[in-house]
Amino acid sequence: MKLLTPINYIAQKLLYLWINTDVIGRDDAQTIDKNTIIIYVLGSRSWSDLLVLDHECKTLNITTPRSRIQQQPLKKWHHVYTVAQAQPLKAWLQQITKRSAMLNGIFKALVDNPELDVHFIPVVVFWGRPVLKQKHWFRVLFSDTWGIAGRTRRFFTILFNGKNTLVEFSSAVSFRETINACPDQSSTVDSLQNTLSKRLIDIKTATLGPDISHRRTLVNTLLENDSVAKAIKERSVKDNISEYKARKIALNYLNEIVADRSYITIQILQRVLTAFWNKFYSGIEIHFSTMLKQLALSHEFVYVPCHRSHVDYLLLSYVIHGEGLAIPYIAAGKNLNMPVIGPILRKGGAFFIRRSFKGNKLYSTVMFEYLASQISTGMPIEYFVEGGRSRTGRLLQPKPGMLAMTIRSFLKYQKRPIAFIPVYIGYEKMIESKSYLAELKGDDKKSETLIGAIRSFFKIRGMYGRVTTSFGQPVLLQDMLNDQCSNWKEQSYDDLQRPEWFRAAVEQTAQLIMQRINESCAVNPVNLIATALLAAPNQTMDEGELKRNLSLYTDLIRYLNYSNHITLTPYDAAGQIHYAESLRLVHRRKHEMGDFIYLDNAHAVVLTYYRNNVLHLFAMPSLIACCFINASTLSREKINRFINIAYPFLKSEFFLPWPHSKIENVIGNILNRLSDDGLLAYNEGSDIYSKPRIDTESHAQLAALARVISPVLELYYMIFALLAGHGSDALTLDRLEQLCYLMAQRLSLMYEINSPDFFDKKLIANFINSLISLGYVCINDSGKLEMSEAAVNEGRHARRLLDKNMQYSILQMLRTTTNNK
Repeated sequence: MKLLTPINYIAQKLLYLWINTDVIGRDDAQTIDKNTIIIYVLGSRSWSDLLVLDHECKTLNITTPRSRIQQQPLKKWHHVYTVAQAQPLKAWLQQITKRSAMLNGIFKALVDNPELDVHFIPVVVFWGRPVLKQKHWFRVLFSDTWGIAGRTRRFFTILFNGKNTLVEFSSAVSFRETINACPDQSSTVDSLQNTLSKRLIDIKTATLGPDISHRRTLVNTLLENDSVAKAIKERSVKDNISEYKARKIALNYLNEIVADRSYITIQILQRVLTAFWNKFYSGIEIHFSTMLKQLALSHEFVYVPCHRSHVDYLLLSYVIHGEGLAIPYIAAGKNLNMPVIGPILRKGGAFFIRRSFKGNKLYSTVMFEYLASQISTGMPIEYFVEGGRSRTGRLLQPKPGMLAMTIRSFLKYQKRPIAFIPVYIGYEKMIESKSYLAELKGDDKKSETLIGAIRSFFKIRGMYGRVTTSFGQPVLLQDMLNDQCSNWKEQSYDDLQRPEWFRAAVEQTAQLIMQRINESCAVNPVNLIATALLAAPNQTMDEGELKRNLSLYTDLIRYLNYSNHITLTPYDAAGQIHYAESLRLVHRRKHEMGDFIYLDNAHAVVLTYYRNNVLHLFAMPSLIACCFINASTLSREKINRFINIAYPFLKSEFFLPWPHSKIENVIGNILNRLSDDGLLAYNEGSDIYSKPRIDTESHAQLAALARVISPVLELYYMIFALLAGHGSDALTLDRLEQLCYLMAQRLSLMYEINSPDFFDKKLIANFINSLISLGYVCINDSGKLEMSEAAVNEGRHARRLLDKNMQYSILQMLRTTTNNK
């Protein structure tokens, strides 16, 4: 590395006439004492990188890399070191390991001078980060990548991206500590060289993503994989075809699956998406992303967002890239691999997976080994644990397929530890809301086609408010494995046998991921307005009453402290109403005694989606309010009794965070809050709670709060009553689900329940599955359902949580349906 001072000085001055820099992490670069020497570590012998580092060190008034070391034993060297070989191509061809005279000389000096220490600080200079600040198309073409940049490309990179240069300092590596750990000179120098190289790679990986090979090379490597080769042989025997044909089938599978990422495509998409957000959205809010940068240095990321919209694919990658993290490879349904759109998504990092491949061992092996290859190289992955988009606004029950493959790949290869990153995505207005409602009402889901996608894009009109991306608390896979098996690291794993605890580990991980997605909920004005108005008679409320209810709900969320990752709209009640009006989601009817805020029929149905986004936050307060629907006073013991019956079902449906053992403490805290707000009166001597008089505003607020969760409880009661009415050994599981769906649909039509999720098949199926898992119902040898005596007893108590008129309507409809058979 040449250090000609006059030339460097002139070049540096010219360089800084053009470029602008940001600096990250420089605390360890401060000189601690005269016996601690700072040496900066660069990845390549790039003159421009050295000039930038030198200038930034001068600006920060810290040791500069081009200055000579002052301590006598080390005066022949400067404060900079590069891990690259002097002739990297020749060294790679001859497989020569670098033997640094500088590191060997420093080793001897430290051995001879035990009072000295040398701190190596890896530094990476990124040209053209962050991409979001770039405006010119040439900046896209000459942005920073893993590829080795020649002089010409580096010139254009500086020319077009120099205004957004990022200098990132890593934490210091002590040579003294390395010597103490391994006093042998050769081993110590090699260890330090490897540590410094790895640190530089980790920094670049966290920002750019890992260095990826060509797609064709990866496909050929996977075809030679032992597990894939074995599956090819088995397929040839099973189908009575040649191994050549079976191999060709495997090749077709790989070509169908494997992504073909292009960084230029990604950055062009970044421009297109920026224009899209600016045209149709008011902004993107990002929460809790700062914790990810440090974690990315030590963990492999698997992003597991909730799935609301097709926009999710684009949004999360856009946000992750904008935060300076590596864009993940995204598991996309094969239905999106359509002409034009499919290749663009593949170039953006999408790999395509079939909805089901049960019984196709060759496909499952190819899919598993591809996923494992990406994870083992440190490539971030993204997939939707729910398996598909939620049509109701609630989280769906997790599908274990991709999660199980991820855990299997880690157990098989055990490279970097894995961190699952839950992500909550919240919209104030959905592009697909009309199609979702049509599907919930029974219309068939339309297949994705190129023409349909183009038609849908040109139908987009108006503004869709703000969209929020909130990163949840990471779920560390090693913690999950430790919970299930303390010695999992000592066990061996293969493709044929899975340990007994594997299923439990997958289920625990899936449930915790879903729980932490809900714990990252971003509550916006539309969520709160929807919750309040949908609980009002005729979805209409006096403006003053609506403001008071909105304030109550906001205070309840703050007090409940559901998690540290919940974010709440900054708007007060009046601001929330005004914001919903600006999105044309609510309407105002003027009146001399006070305006009314109301929903028309179309928006009343649409807003159930946004209420359901946050329904888990109100599940417990609303359930407690339901206890007083049919009672004026209740003891704490009775309240606990009612809640304990319903809680297991709500916990399963909404992924509530509290274990059953702590639920009474949660009930107590909410009762205290409702009492403080005047919604309940508490008699400490008798430990009895009373609801307010019927002519008070507090009574109306308590009743409205109860109506938030009531539709779910009504559906539960209807399913229970239907099962009890037919009796044991009368219905199969499929028949019960069918009858429940038809009866819920009928009930919704007769009583104008403006909530198509009231007869959502997935909600019905989940409640029935919970009845079975809790032992209330079992499936006998003939495949029929049998109800336990405990279920009948609990049902008698639970019905007190429902309005008597609704109980009567459900039972009357059940009798009518039975008589009409």
